[in-house]
Formats: sequence, C-alpha cells, structure tokens
Amino acid sequence: MSIDYTKQRISENFPELTTLGKIHSRIDKVKLIIQDKDVDFFNKHCHLFERLEGLRQKFIDTINLKMDNDSTKTVKLFLVQHNLAFGPGQGEFKFIKHVALPEGIEKYTLVEIKDIVENIVLEEVESSAVEKSLFHALHNIKLGGASSAIMLMEIEDIGGEIKAVPINLTRSETIRLAREVGNRLVTYRIMGPNGFWPEPDGETTNEQILNWVEDEALKTLYVQQLLAPKEKDLIETLGNVHSWMTGRSKVAAGINNATGIQEIPYHNSAIMWLKEWRATRRGEMVLEGLNSENPNVSKHYRQSVSKTERKYDVMPSIAKDIIAVKRLLAVMLHPFRDYRPNGQIVVMDTGIAPVILQEHLLKLEELAGEDVVIISVLSRRLGGSSPRRIEQLCRIYVEAAYNLGAKIVLLCNTMDANARVTMEKEFSIPVLGPIVPAVEAVLRLENVNGVEVKSIGIVATKATIESGAYINEIRKHRQNVKIFSVVAPLFATMVDMSEFDKMRSQVISQRNRSIIEANLQPLIKKNIDILILGCTHYSVFEQAIHEIWERHTGRKIHIVDTAKELSCYTRTFLKQNKILSLRKEQKGKVSYIASEEDTPEFERNVSEMTGCIANVVPIDIGKVVGRLSEEDRSFQKAVARESKEDINLRAGIINSNMSAEAKVAVAETLYGVRDKSVKQLNCEILSLELKDEHIKEIADLTTQNEELSTILSHIKNATSQ
Repeated sequence: MSIDYTKQRISENFPELTTLGKIHSRIDKVKLIIQDKDVDFFNKHCHLFERLEGLRQKFIDTINLKMDNDSTKTVKLFLVQHNLAFGPGQGEFKFIKHVALPEGIEKYTLVEIKDIVENIVLEEVESSAVEKSLFHALHNIKLGGASSAIMLMEIEDIGGEIKAVPINLTRSETIRLAREVGNRLVTYRIMGPNGFWPEPDGETTNEQILNWVEDEALKTLYVQQLLAPKEKDLIETLGNVHSWMTGRSKVAAGINNATGIQEIPYHNSAIMWLKEWRATRRGEMVLEGLNSENPNVSKHYRQSVSKTERKYDVMPSIAKDIIAVKRLLAVMLHPFRDYRPNGQIVVMDTGIAPVILQEHLLKLEELAGEDVVIISVLSRRLGGSSPRRIEQLCRIYVEAAYNLGAKIVLLCNTMDANARVTMEKEFSIPVLGPIVPAVEAVLRLENVNGVEVKSIGIVATKATIESGAYINEIRKHRQNVKIFSVVAPLFATMVDMSEFDKMRSQVISQRNRSIIEANLQPLIKKNIDILILGCTHYSVFEQAIHEIWERHTGRKIHIVDTAKELSCYTRTFLKQNKILSLRKEQKGKVSYIASEEDTPEFERNVSEMTGCIANVVPIDIGKVVGRLSEEDRSFQKAVARESKEDINLRAGIINSNMSAEAKVAVAETLYGVRDKSVKQLNCEILSLELKDEHIKEIADLTTQNEELSTILSHIKNATSQ
C-alpha cells in the first residue's frame, strides 16, 4: 500500500468504514506517525506492514448439522488467525445469528446475497482476530491474535423481502455442533496444545459449550496420535479414559443417545493440565498484574504508554496502538517464531516423485523424528502447464499444507521455478525447492573437488526450462559458464509407469533406456562437465545415465540429483532455524495423501517403492483448504481431465513401436519449448528435431497401431500452431 494512498485514507472522512476498516485505519495512522517521527525503526521494519495487515490463516468449513428431528441444517465455521508472531493463536468462539444487511441488497440473487452475508461474517471474525493481536502485543502477552465463529442463520426471501433468519439450537444440537467443531479443528491441525484454542465470548458461547469442544478435541488429539511426546502425562491420562470409554457398551457410552454426548470425560480427566495451560494461554498472570494498582508490571505498562505519548506527541489511545504495532513488527523480524516445533514436513510433487524425495529425507539421521506428509498432487503433470496454472494449483496446495500442520513445505522443480517466490510472499511458513540446493551443489563440487566447471547441462520439464530459474540462479554465481538445457517430456511418465524389483530399485527396461539415451544425445555432444537432473522423478535414472554417458564419451559425468540435494538442504534449514522435531527416540510418522481416483495406483507404487504396505488417505483438497471457490474447483477438474489425456498420450508415445529417436522428437514437438531463443550469453536450449523420416516412420506404423494415428494428428496440430 503506497504512502500517498494511506494518507488519503486517513485524511478523508470515511463514514462507511467497517469495524475492520477502522482497525486497519488505526494501523495506517501508526505507520505514518512512525515514518515521520521514528525513521530508523520505519526503514528497518517498513516491509513488514503489508504482512501485518494480512492474515496468517483464513479457514471456512461447511458443517451439515443433524437436528433433533433428523433433518439437516447447513452451517458455516469461520476461523481467522491474524498474526502468530507473539505465540499460538488465542481468541473467542461465538455464534453469529444476526447481521445488518446492506441497503439495496434486494437487487442481487439469493446466491449472491448469501456470499455477501458470509463475507460480512468473515470480516467480523477477522476484526476480532486483528484486535486480539493488537491487545496481546500491547500487554506483552505471548499469544497470537485469532477468532472463530459459527454462522447460525439462513438467508431467505420472505414475501419479497430478504431476511437473515436465525437458527435456534436445542441443547443436544448445540452439543453436537460443539463436538463437531472440536473434531474438525483438530483434524485440520488448527487446534491443539501448540496451536489455536478457542475461548467463550461470554455472550453467545459459554464455558460449558467450550467444554464440549475441548472434550472432543482432546479425544481426537489422542485417537489420531497428534500430541507431542513431551505431553506423555496427558497422553497417559487420555489413554486411560479412552480405554474405559471403549470398554463400555455403545448404549452406556452414549454414542447414539442424547444423554451420552453431554458427558465430557476427556475434558474432566485433563482438567489439571487445562487449568495450568489456560493460565498461560489466557494471559491471566499478565492481566492480573495490569489490573492491580501497585505491581511493577502495571507501573511499567503505564510508564510505557506515557513515554510513547510524549515521544510521538499523540493521544493515549494512539500511543497504545503504536506500542502494539512496534512490538509486533519487532517480533516479526524473527520469521520462525510462530512455527510449531513438532509440525510436519509436507512434500508436494506429482506422481511417485514425492516418495522419491521421502526416501532421501528418511536416510538422514537428524530427520528420523520428523513427521512427513507426502502429497501426490493429484498426479497432475505440471511440467507442460503454464506458469499461471502452476502457481494457482501450488497456492491451493500450500494452503492445504498449512492446514495439515506443516512447518515447512517442499516443492518440486516445476513448482519451485514457477511459484515458490510468490508462495514465500503469500505464506509465512517456509517454502523450499530444489533449485537453490542444486546450484549450491554445483558450486560445492567446484570448490571442494577442484573441478573447473566450464559447462553445465540441465535436463528438466518444459515449464522449468522456460522459466529460466536455473539459469538465473547459476548466473548469480558464475557469469561465464556455458549452460545447455534439454526438455525430457517422457521421463516422469516412464518413472510413474515402471515397476520395482525385490530390492526396491526401479526396473529400467531397454525401451526406457533407449529413450533416455536418445533424449540426452544433444547434451552428450556438448561435452558438459556437470548434469543437473532438474526433476525429482529423474533421480531414478541416475545410474542408467552414468552408464550411457560413459559408454558414449569414455568418461564419467558429475550428476546433481535435485531430490538428494533438497533433502540435505532441508535438514540444514531446520537445524539453522531451530525447528527440528523435539523427538529424540521416537520415530516420526509418514502419511500419504492423494486424490480419491489416484489412491489405488499411488498406494501400489508407494508399497513397491518403500517395501512397506502404504495406507494412502484419499482426500478432497477442498475440504482441507476449507474455502475453495467454484472457480478453483472447476480449475482442478479441468487440470485433472487435461492431465489424464496428457499422460495417456505420453504413455502412448512410450509404448508405441516407433524408434527411440522418433519418440523423443515427437514428445519434443508436442511438449517442448517453442521459443528456444535464450537472451543470456552462453545459454542454449537443445532438442532432437522432428525429421521427415520420423513422420514417415509414424505414418508407416499407423496401420499396425490406431494410437499412432492419434499421435500423428496431435503432431499436425502442434506444427500448424
């Protein structure tokens, strides 16, 4: 936000400003005052104002609540975590049954009106969260700002008049809703000892309602094994209760009756832990000191406000805002303050590739205690997609990773090249990719082994090569080294199609070996010093490439495996930023996620590759993100459809009777870089040209294989374009 625009917002009279708008106006005013009267502080922290006005997390989920009469009511759960730099999120949980509908709302459709009302509710929740951040920072309470709410109303057209009709719940309906909230917030890794924990607002919700939320949350934490080992006393306590509960009959346990759901055995058994934990979480000690007249904490607070008033020549209310904002900005300079030490490493890649990276991660002893979540990105083939589509899909998955409890997200080469920089700006969790580690490996090889690197080869996807990300990163360190790039459109598909032997090594058929050889021919002729495998999938082919290279050149080639380099880089990053898992003796848990339609195939591949029976969780990513728009869902469906067609066509090329050279030339024509002009000096994109003899070869074979007719038609379309 520009300074001129900020001044305009403050100087003008805005009677239409909402509660949230007024809060942001206060922050804008503080920004201008600091810029004017505290230049050194402003210059050091000015880049953080944008983050301060943004949100750490926005979560919306739909709950289909079963009513006492067996009907179903749809209600929405809203949660906003504004800023977690000071500590875990803390804020109220409330029921919203009324909103002031804007004037002229009748001109919109009912669907549009419902969206408007949801945005009004979301803004109210966001206002509470931002206010909490400022409150905690002002009083130096080590908590973040958060807020949550249930929208208990239906929008109806009654006699031509739009009305928000409240949903009134019975006691048993309220209990079911509270328990569902506790279960969902824990399942999505939002609520927990080191995460958000709601508090009653005292008007629409009370301690009893929160007791039901907490009871279900504690049960879910235990059942899903989400508590850290340091909570061993709590784990043992909840375990005893769980054994007792499961030992009772269904009727006695109250699973299907209204009496049983009122019981809060998990909550009651953990009451001492809750009391001690809440004393810290609610900032009770700090607030008690502030409310007293004599203690040092109260005196120090009053002195801070008074000193700020004099320094900036402002009213007490503005002085308090200045203190709060400056404290938040100062803490935000330490970017990892708000990450959960026992969060998860989330790996996002296509097909079987994330499991390849997982194998490298688990070989590192320091990462043995880490929880790792492997997300096969719906087997979407990203390498041939546009940067905009890659970024859009990546954004959805990074947000899902946060909701799954990620403390760090690892991306594939294609996502790194086209989306990582943007994701780093939009999300505060660390997002790592293989490109920087791979280039560091090249430099390390040069420095440690004394190898003079005159030329570097890169084999990668179209999207990675076209982005120029590798070239730009290399040029930061070496201006004169020659760089040659080759697109390998069939490699990833070959890896996903292959099988594994009893030693868990991938079986590379002679057919695949011939395709690898043909694809690398342009690089082999360039006599390069180092080859970067710019796709996680390609790690499987490392040994085969060594053999092919030595047979053709009579010498060994230095290969940089980006999957291996990213795993080592991740270990170093976690250690340096002190966010390694706290586990010392207990091994971390590995979880696998894929879309429902991809789960069976992914499960088979994971089991073959790891040698262990894999339990892949089929998941609708929209449920994890919690707020996918219809546009996002339509986009996902389109990507799924196009990806399936794309993978089938690539598989058809691989399985065809064409020569290896023809297969590579065809793939290059369909999926290669169209514009091979590289503006930087000493850079060249190489390819195997589709010759007339290849077209003739395909045409001669079409009588034997109908699939080749389809391939031929695609070639004609591509060349005509």
